[in-house]
Amino acid sequence: MKKVLLPLFLLYSYNLLSQTSTNTSRIVLNAVVFDKDNKLPGDAKSQLESKLDQIASDNGVGGNSINPRFVIAAKLNIISKDIIAGPPQMVALNLEVVFFVGDAVDNQVYANTTVTLKGVGTNENKALISAVQNVAVKNKTFAELVNTGKSKIVEYYLQKCDFITKRAETLSQQQNFDQAIYELMQVPDVCKGCYDRCLGAVQPIYQKKIDREATISLTKAKASWNANQNKKGAIEAADFLGKIEPLSASFKEGLELSERIRKKVEADEKRAWEFKMKRHADGVKLELQRIEAARDAAVAYYQNQPKVIVYNRLIW
Repeated sequence: MKKVLLPLFLLYSYNLLSQTSTNTSRIVLNAVVFDKDNKLPGDAKSQLESKLDQIASDNGVGGNSINPRFVIAAKLNIISKDIIAGPPQMVALNLEVVFFVGDAVDNQVYANTTVTLKGVGTNENKALISAVQNVAVKNKTFAELVNTGKSKIVEYYLQKCDFITKRAETLSQQQNFDQAIYELMQVPDVCKGCYDRCLGAVQPIYQKKIDREATISLTKAKASWNANQNKKGAIEAADFLGKIEPLSASFKEGLELSERIRKKVEADEKRAWEFKMKRHADGVKLELQRIEAARDAAVAYYQNQPKVIVYNRLIW
């Protein structure tokens, strides 16, 4: 039973305010290659995405963000295609690649720059890869692109701070706590005023979240235990009680219920053991009684027999 109830006593911390993930408190740009008609071969597209990741990383906005809203993106256009006689026959491409930073949700472009590239290969795919490889990620043009985009993103949050906090409050009232917390946590720490304000709004919403979840888990635990006040019911109840957050308002009541369940199951197991031992003892006693009764029957039978034995007929 101790193993069953062990999850009830494992105190764990889930404090969102203490999380230090580098991608939840800073600006991160997600690399995207726009290829609406899927005309770009997979190898070339992967190569271009890699270049975008490099540009973002070199300028302090790289990483995997849980918020796909802000992007550093590229769109590739083939300006001309020439076939060079061989052998081997070669394909020469002139490309125009538009790089931009923007908001994919509001469909806003914050900054952009255009780069022309040339590539040669034995086929169009290899020519595209050759051209993309010529993207100079260290070019200061890309640094300016990212910096302009970052400034626009900061400006966005400063302008939208009231909207973000009010929306989070509305979501909280609708008991959509996870989304409310998510939206508050998207504000980067470079937006100091708005960041602090949103961070302060997270804790009360998180408390409401864990209190509600704890109430639901406690109710389910009680229902499971009331339906089956035995070891099976205890196991089912323990599964629900183990989900109750230590910081929730229902945690103390959950512990009290788990203690009552533990005592009841231990008492039942003790009674079951004592009953089993009693049955064993009663069985031993009954067997002895049977043996004694059989012996008494044998003696009685013997005593009731006529004395017909003649000893002088024995041959010595």
